[in-house]
Amino acid sequence: MRRSQLGFPLLLLALGCAHGSPSPAPIAREAGVASDAAIRAAGALITPAKVLQRIGVIADDSMGGRNTPSAGLEKAAVYLADNYARWGLQPAGEAGSYFQRYTLQRLRVDTTASYMELNAAGTISHYRLDRWATVAGPMTGAVLSGPIKILSGTITAKDIEPLDLTGKVVLFVQNPAREAQTNNALVGRALVAKQPVAILNLVATDADSFSTRVSSGLRDGISTVIADMPATGLVRITMHDNILSGDPNNANYPNWTELRTMPTPVITDAPEGVFASIKVAGAVVSEVSAPNVVAVVRGSDPVLRDEYVVFSGHMDHVGSAGDGVGGCSPFTRPDGSVDTICNGADDDGSGTTGVLSIAEAVASLKGQTRRSIIVLNVSGEEKGLLGSRFFAEHPTVPMGKVVADINLDMIGRNNPDSIVVIGKEHSDMGQTLARVQAAHPELHLTAADDIWPEQSFYSRSDHFNFARKGVPVLFFFNGTHPQYHRADDEVKLIDTSKLSRVAELAFYLGVEIANTVTKPQWNAESYQTIVVKQQVPAPVKRN
Repeated sequence: MRRSQLGFPLLLLALGCAHGSPSPAPIAREAGVASDAAIRAAGALITPAKVLQRIGVIADDSMGGRNTPSAGLEKAAVYLADNYARWGLQPAGEAGSYFQRYTLQRLRVDTTASYMELNAAGTISHYRLDRWATVAGPMTGAVLSGPIKILSGTITAKDIEPLDLTGKVVLFVQNPAREAQTNNALVGRALVAKQPVAILNLVATDADSFSTRVSSGLRDGISTVIADMPATGLVRITMHDNILSGDPNNANYPNWTELRTMPTPVITDAPEGVFASIKVAGAVVSEVSAPNVVAVVRGSDPVLRDEYVVFSGHMDHVGSAGDGVGGCSPFTRPDGSVDTICNGADDDGSGTTGVLSIAEAVASLKGQTRRSIIVLNVSGEEKGLLGSRFFAEHPTVPMGKVVADINLDMIGRNNPDSIVVIGKEHSDMGQTLARVQAAHPELHLTAADDIWPEQSFYSRSDHFNFARKGVPVLFFFNGTHPQYHRADDEVKLIDTSKLSRVAELAFYLGVEIANTVTKPQWNAESYQTIVVKQQVPAPVKRN
């Protein structure tokens, strides 16, 4: 799962509601389609003992945290491909292999060509993006301009909902209090969903730590992108208050400390005629390649076998503390020793193990599903859904023939008998899942609705790149926890019973879709929002 400043454990799950149009009834079994008994026998191959063995390999210290790119990630990819070959899945990567490779560039800000300017009725303040600024988002060298909307005080994500930020540069003056950090992150996500021209975060954190982090980024690179693909996302610049020191126009600016401590939300436009211009140019620090792993079991129907159901999960994680990645938090053990390897057992060793175990079950059906089934292990999720984006833009099968994606990301922790399934309201796959769940009470597993809509998890894992291409998706996810992106996200904390049951439920769902004549259908409104308009869906309100 992509890094977040939030870590809410899964405390309570409610039974998921049905959404979308009525789901088509399953077809009668016929020649070339496995019987219900055979499908259940295949599902029974997914066991706690097997998932424990597999996740023990994927999340072992020898994998070094599976950063993209890294030797550990390559080892994980080979381990997955070797199993697919052993079980008889066909390679579906490039050149008859199980692998699809893409080129990554590590970028840093070109400080000689990048800047931010504030123009107040012709009086221009010019700021270099070096010691007191960090940048996230596209480094295209394009100049972005717009009037300024200032947000501060006790503002929350709810206050952002009614705002129209089109064409605006947002200046979010963040509250530095520790208890405000979670709220700052929620506001940031709400702002991204509003798609302003750019977001400027003004912070008052420890100056030495901030400067050190900037220096590291300027040396090692702070952004990883896919070479020769258009940059996506918003430019977000985090600036320390010190960037403004020495500016002769400082006296004309608001009192930032006073704004931060206002007991009410502050939402105001800068004076008329005041606007910001931003230019962020990138310089390439290094260039490497990274793998996806793709395998297929071809279906039996002469026509439908050319359509595909995809099971996906990301095999990468955030590396180790001190390797320059910046995402891994070390953990001090009770004996005082320090663990620096972020094994990512739950994120996403659990989902990777789930996809791997589903592959064995699918292989045992020996092609007796009407549609073909693909298993896809992507990399670069933690860097911005890179591997899945590359697959979506350069699919090894026609993307128009992919009828569904079932994504597994963090499925081995929290409530033992519930799993959140995100995206049910966007297509009739939610109805299909409800039917499949009802048919398998032996799993003792509730597939619940999204209980964190404000965190926009729908757009934060690899299924989203399929959804944007018009593929209906469901996302199986157990929520974050205190070990999220820390070195103590280890195998010993994984609930192997839950992991195996979630994978088994996902397997039954995928087979049901593969055997149903009518392919999954979008909710019309969701299709317009997510596919046609290419937007993140608004939070879904629950009673």
